[in-house]
Amino acid sequence: MIVQNLKLKIAVFLTSLVLCLISVPVAHAQTPTPSNYDVTISPVFFDLSVNPGDTVSNKVRIRNNTTSPLPIKLTVQQMTGDANGDLVLKDNPSDQALSWIKFDNQTFVANPLEWTDVPFTITVPKDAAYGYYFAVNLAQDSTSPLKRNGAVITGAAAVPILLNVKKEGAKLDGKLLSLTVDKGFYEYPPVKFSTVFENTGNVHIRPTGNIFIKDWLGNQVAALTVNDAQGAILPGLKKTFESSWDDGFITVEPKTLNGEPVLDKNGKTQTELKIRWDKLPSLRIGRYTASELLVVSTANRDIPFTVETSFFVFPWKVVIGAILFIIFAAVGFYSTIRNVLKKTTNILGLGKKKASET
Repeated sequence: MIVQNLKLKIAVFLTSLVLCLISVPVAHAQTPTPSNYDVTISPVFFDLSVNPGDTVSNKVRIRNNTTSPLPIKLTVQQMTGDANGDLVLKDNPSDQALSWIKFDNQTFVANPLEWTDVPFTITVPKDAAYGYYFAVNLAQDSTSPLKRNGAVITGAAAVPILLNVKKEGAKLDGKLLSLTVDKGFYEYPPVKFSTVFENTGNVHIRPTGNIFIKDWLGNQVAALTVNDAQGAILPGLKKTFESSWDDGFITVEPKTLNGEPVLDKNGKTQTELKIRWDKLPSLRIGRYTASELLVVSTANRDIPFTVETSFFVFPWKVVIGAILFIIFAAVGFYSTIRNVLKKTTNILGLGKKKASET
């Protein structure tokens, strides 16, 4: 309680110094311009488990959000991962598994402002292995006569299909390689965390969990969610999950004007200092420890993974300003008291002198 009250007093005292002492760095890059392929897809992915030799049926739903008919062509692509573990599409005609997916029609017309169902079936051979990863690609049919009169679009929509074949030898496992921060010392939050996790099994996994942050007294001050979007990691790949801790009395945030980000001459979003009065007791200062707990869930149990890192938060410009302010205030107070005492002494001395003369 004493430490908390002390932090509250320091926060109130430092507020008047903050705005004139802080220089604000440049941060995040501008968001790319989105495609004008105006459709809505449901669901956004399929996560299927089947037995060898089974056939599974399902459907994709697509809504044409334009006011013109959209001719659509369906294709199936292989899904792999890039260097960051993010899912990417790849044309691989030699992949026989792509032929397992069948559609009632390879092409169709999506009526304007309506939902269209796209049924499909997947027939899994009896000798199938463990994990297969596809994507159903829905793009404008360039061969359709409607293209000339329909909406002019670019881009495409892809629906990932992650297929696990339930058979003996399937292995769900992984390795939590690291938890790092983008720097070891911060003046103010946000603190950016990067978690690197590797899939060492032979089927895809979805590690989830939390980062627990404690201050130098051992008090937990935050709990961040890792992989809240349930992102999958394919076998043999590593994936990086980003998390950010921006909870504090004083933070640095993207600068906005009328709800839009303010960009510098290089097209990057500027940042500015923010004071959150509702977070007045949460002045971030000192050494912090971040402990991460991730879990990979199997049919029988949860496999835990842990790692730990630390970092420092110290608003040195504000602290220096506060020290200087205290010094000047102390000097001023001392001078005032000395002058008062001197005047009092002179008055008392003058009084004694007059009394003695009388």
